Amino acid sequence: MEALNNIKLLLVDDHQVLIDGIKALLEKADGISIVHQALNGKGALEVLEQHHAEIDLVLLDINMPDMNGFEVCQEIKKRFPDKKVLSLTMHSEAGFITKMVKAGADGYVLKNAGKDELVTAIHSIQQGEKYFSKEVTNSLLDGMQSKKPSRSQYIPKITRREKEILRLIIDECNTDEIAAKLFISDTTVISHRKSLLRKLNVKNTAGLVRVAYEFNLLAEE
Repeated sequence: MEALNNIKLLLVDDHQVLIDGIKALLEKADGISIVHQALNGKGALEVLEQHHAEIDLVLLDINMPDMNGFEVCQEIKKRFPDKKVLSLTMHSEAGFITKMVKAGADGYVLKNAGKDELVTAIHSIQQGEKYFSKEVTNSLLDGMQSKKPSRSQYIPKITRREKEILRLIIDECNTDEIAAKLFISDTTVISHRKSLLRKLNVKNTAGLVRVAYEFNLLAEE
């Protein structure tokens, strides 16, 4: 195999500790340089606007405030079509994977991946290939082979107000912040949140986020 040019990365994750961990993991990887980082989607797009010539590939999380990974990926592919996007996330659900692929992602790797797999994914994608980790591929196959009705058939419609609250929950707003933004009381916010948990059959905020993304509950009608 011919020596590859140095692949220049933009890391995008809303947790600095994870960015630092990835930088440490890839620090001595051959042919890879981390040239920029961003803590949210809007920041990532701003970095690309200013430094697009310096960046080859974007390593992108999904769960982020202001813009999620799906939205960011779509914008990158629309505005910077030559840039590669590798999704690096904790979500192994088929719904997340499929939606990220539809957004234009060139690959999908889980955050529990080791250095060797991450390096392989980066080099493969930069060479024009698609890369999905084994666990991700298995999740997609399981979803395709399942004969059970899709869970989405059983998810009830949520109201416009519940959708507004769900969007703010995903943006990591607390009860007081949601109440202030929507001009409603804390009690009303808590009531709507309980209703969402019950309707979507989940136990906590993480469950709300997962189901919202998996079944595209925040799509504009």
